[in-house]
Amino acid sequence: MKIQSLFTKAFWLALACITVVVVSVFKLSPSFARSTTTPPAQLSTAQVAVAQYDSRLAKAPYDSRSGEKSLYKRLGGYSAIAAVIDDTAQIVFNDPLIGKYFIGLSTNSKQRLRQLLIDQFTQAAGGPAVYTGRSMKLSHSGIGGGLTNAEYDAFVNGIAQALDKNNVNQPEKDEVLAFANSFRDEIVER
Repeated sequence: MKIQSLFTKAFWLALACITVVVVSVFKLSPSFARSTTTPPAQLSTAQVAVAQYDSRLAKAPYDSRSGEKSLYKRLGGYSAIAAVIDDTAQIVFNDPLIGKYFIGLSTNSKQRLRQLLIDQFTQAAGGPAVYTGRSMKLSHSGIGGGLTNAEYDAFVNGIAQALDKNNVNQPEKDEVLAFANSFRDEIVER
């Protein structure tokens, strides 16, 4: 049993090392996501992702470049956003409608999901993070035969509950929920 355990650990360590080499040599984005369209002016995947979120920020009810206090600062910074994401995860994982989608995730997968959400919300709020995950459409395509509006509402409701639990003021809460709802058309399939 110990030999099998050692072999498994060695296998995963070797795979991780190979991944680092491949990512370094080919300069792939950490998400390994590839666009099916040619990025404008041959931008890297990371640059395209930043441009997409900058575009989304330009449509948001706040502007981190205007000199007004950014949503990131009004929320309380990175630790406050992480606390909201942690509480959201607990609510969503236990939700009878959408919790089923997270059953069986390893601890590592949950940690990766947590970090991606923190980065995504931090970047959107004007903070010092870059979301490196896949597009929302690609990440959620085909889950459970396609996510419904009711399931998406349950997720957004989980965010709202976490914002309330962390005493986030209504104007900031409205901005965060507007950002979360901006992905609805990319995620909901039926």
